[in-house]
Amino acid sequence: MTKLYLFRFLKYKFMKKMLILGFSLLLVVVSCKTAPKPILYDVKGKVSQLDQHQAYLTTFDRNLKRKVLDTILIQDSLFIFKVPQQNPSIAIVSFEGSKLQIPIIIGDGDINMIVNEKNPFDSNLVKTTSKLTQKFYLYEKNIQKDKQKGQKMIQAYQMTNSQAEKDSIRHAFENWKDSAKRNQYTFIKNNKDIVGLIVMQSLINDPNSDFQKIKSAFESYPINVQRSELGKNIHTVLLTKGATEIGGRAPNFSGTTPEGTKISLSQAMGKVTIIDFWASWCRPCRMENPYLVQLYKKYHDQGLNIISISLDKDKAAWLNAIEKDSLTWPQVSELKYWQEPIAKIYGVVSIPQTYILDSQGIIRAKNLRRENLEKKIKELLND
Repeated sequence: MTKLYLFRFLKYKFMKKMLILGFSLLLVVVSCKTAPKPILYDVKGKVSQLDQHQAYLTTFDRNLKRKVLDTILIQDSLFIFKVPQQNPSIAIVSFEGSKLQIPIIIGDGDINMIVNEKNPFDSNLVKTTSKLTQKFYLYEKNIQKDKQKGQKMIQAYQMTNSQAEKDSIRHAFENWKDSAKRNQYTFIKNNKDIVGLIVMQSLINDPNSDFQKIKSAFESYPINVQRSELGKNIHTVLLTKGATEIGGRAPNFSGTTPEGTKISLSQAMGKVTIIDFWASWCRPCRMENPYLVQLYKKYHDQGLNIISISLDKDKAAWLNAIEKDSLTWPQVSELKYWQEPIAKIYGVVSIPQTYILDSQGIIRAKNLRRENLEKKIKELLND
């Protein structure tokens, strides 16, 4: 019994060692295998008159600041970058000593183009397998054609002296704008990719866009698209804009007056309050100022207050505009141009921009002008 037991024990130890040795050899074999080579896509283009100049491939971070990915020398009028397969993102090819900028989508295929230097979106995309770049260029071509319709209507409006024709053209122009906006909403709803995000970005920059439609479309996008750098930027903007939509309570703020003192929104509140973003260099803003002056004189005693935030950077220009336009209500600015902190809080990307608040600080309207603005003021004063 003892010998049999010893034999079985030695047999067990031997088999155990062989299993361990076999497993170790398997690990060595697996670990010695070479890692798969990354898939690289060509970004290739032909340009004229830029031979021996540097070409730069840049992309954007989540704050939309550009960063250089690669630099190469143009030889025989050709530039060729190698880009790894990745979550698709927008990039720009630019050139030493040239203002030419070529937007592309990288990460989903080869790009091979004969560049149209007057209009890159008219470039010939020969042997391009990047479906997203093809879609991006087709969309932009269609947008450019559509914009030409609007420009022709503006020219026709300026050339006619007939009021009836002006009214007809204005009506057609408004219909054209509404149709263009509907097409953009349809596009971002049906194209849940980086191209959809690019169109969404343009909608976000329009203060008259429908925030809820943009937000709903973005939330339906795949996670990898939402987490792209452009997607992260849009997400941040949507969070900011969510606090300044109609029906929300206007975020409080404080700013520096021309005299160097601080004043807050809560201190400037009236029964109705207009928050006005403007700048001395903004011609549309200056054109609206006389109407704001009239409204302030007419309704201030009844409870209308205004507080204006300037996106100026030159104090002398700011003060001169205040005096010249006879703006007698509170004015604030940190003189930081588009980095104005209050503008950041309100997600302001274009001016003029206005918010109309009721006595409780609730945003009741945005970006109303002239007759529509006065109508809303009278309505809120009578509440």
